[in-house]
Amino acid sequence: MRLYLLSLMALLLLSGCGSAPEANLAPKLSHYATAQQQCSDFIEGKSELTGEVEKECELFLKRLDKANTTANKLTSGKLKKGETKEIKIRYSRERNKLKQQYGKLSKSVQLATLDAIERDDTNTFTQGIAFPGNKFIAAYYTYMKSKAPQFDKDQQYLDFTRQESEKLMLKGQHYLKQGKQKKALKVFEKAAEMGNPQAAHSTGLLYEKNDAKQAIVWHNIAAENGIKASYLNLGRLYEVSGKKEVALKWYLKAAKQDSPKAQYRLYSLYLKSDKAKAISWLKKSSGNGYTHAQYEYALILMSEDKPAKAIDLLRQASQNNYPQASNYLGEYYYDHQLFERAFSQLKQTESANSFYLRAKMLEEGAGTAQDYSLAYTFYTRADALGKKGVKKDMQRVDALLNKEQQRVAADMKKKQADKFASMLKQCGAMPTVSSIKKRDKRFHIIGTASAPVERQSFIIYGDDGEDYYLLKAKGIQEDDKVDISVMSTGSTATLNSAEDEDAVEIYQFTFIKECVIEEEEQ
Repeated sequence: MRLYLLSLMALLLLSGCGSAPEANLAPKLSHYATAQQQCSDFIEGKSELTGEVEKECELFLKRLDKANTTANKLTSGKLKKGETKEIKIRYSRERNKLKQQYGKLSKSVQLATLDAIERDDTNTFTQGIAFPGNKFIAAYYTYMKSKAPQFDKDQQYLDFTRQESEKLMLKGQHYLKQGKQKKALKVFEKAAEMGNPQAAHSTGLLYEKNDAKQAIVWHNIAAENGIKASYLNLGRLYEVSGKKEVALKWYLKAAKQDSPKAQYRLYSLYLKSDKAKAISWLKKSSGNGYTHAQYEYALILMSEDKPAKAIDLLRQASQNNYPQASNYLGEYYYDHQLFERAFSQLKQTESANSFYLRAKMLEEGAGTAQDYSLAYTFYTRADALGKKGVKKDMQRVDALLNKEQQRVAADMKKKQADKFASMLKQCGAMPTVSSIKKRDKRFHIIGTASAPVERQSFIIYGDDGEDYYLLKAKGIQEDDKVDISVMSTGSTATLNSAEDEDAVEIYQFTFIKECVIEEEEQ
């Protein structure tokens, strides 16, 4: 190796090049400064990787020197007129070649670093990962991890750990969306072992169902590393395990971070021993928008005869889909005969009393349209949910429903009769075999106009299966669908069919008007 270096140094001296450019690097080349220094150290023997790295370093330094010389020419201000464009093109090419050579150098450094891992040569490995063009890869991380704690504080190691753990977090979240909790747990736990505190929290959450002890371990790790969401989980886990004092400690930590759920748990835990303190936490939880707390605090305000504040909290809880609040508000509005508001609130809950009160309002048409059928359905549901004394309401509405159905049927029959009378008045009767023989009688014909016999005269193929001969039809074309009022002539027309030698007699009608039945105002 030393002979190679001596030969290389001699070659550099003979070629007129030093190990590095004499002039300072141009601004656009300054990012190569660290690689320049390390290559100089490799060639001068201050450090070493492999002969291949030193060879690529020599080529890199030559490229760098050439590009830097050209860059300095561009900024010297000594170029003759017309030379600038040519020098710029040359500089662009030299920079591209330098970039390619730097890539080759980086690849050779990577191979040398991997070889150092195989030989367990920590010194050479350290020089390799320090080279600026050597991209940090998983193999380096694994080797550094095996040498713990030697590399635990190395910034590249820490950055790679963070990046990989974040990738695992995304993978775990993907598994959760697919419902694959076991796979998610495995991935989260791996990320947590890499020091990701959010992964420790996620691991704790997944352990909560089946292994409370492990859940506590991971939530403690998450909490110690700044994940405040784990405070509440630790409070719950310790409370369930019977360690009330430890639970209180964690609930207090979470409550001080304005966790409304933790504040509500403190209310529950202090309620028997210190009611004033309990209610102060309930008030804070309510103020932070926790629906359970808003409902509980509203009930207290109602007992203190402060309905305005209570109603405001109940509305907030109801808007956040808290059914007990909707039910309470519905009953409150019903008692105060604010039926429309009551019905709106009670629609958001499915308690027995909610169905019962809505049934009463539907039956009476209070706050909503009267509907005996839906009222009967709601009385039935209230009965099924355990509401006492509903049977008599069901029987009463059933009787009203039968009367209503009879009334509706009678109304329908009357409407149909009225419609028929209107049709007869406006368009005439529907033709029958006997009635069409009469003269000057008005009829209503529906069918298709076809086979014009002469100008403005058509055969009408009726939807009733009969054929009619229409005279003096205005505005009708062949193949039109017609709905018309006509007048019988009492005469027939004799027509000969091209396909049938026998003559056919068809009764004649004259056109009156297009028939549009107008609904009479009630």
